[in-house]
Amino acid sequence: MSTNELKSRLNEYREYKALLNELQDAIAALEDDIKAYMGEQEEISVEGINVRWKRYELKRFDSKTFKAEHAAMYEQYIKTTEARRFSVA
Repeated sequence: MSTNELKSRLNEYREYKALLNELQDAIAALEDDIKAYMGEQEEISVEGINVRWKRYELKRFDSKTFKAEHAAMYEQYIKTTEARRFSVA
């Protein structure tokens, strides 16, 4: 791929990312409107379209507190991995 082709691909990438962000914002706004309409209802149906907004419980391990209270044990069980982060600025 030439430098000009790469520049074109990067510009296209940035345009699509901007469009994606706009769409995600629009979807979030629509969801907020629907949730506001639903209030405390967990399910509604409108002309065959079913909407569910149910509560659920989520349990997660609090590694920050565990590390503070049991630092030696935390160090014994941590696992380091490598990753790469892709970004275009």
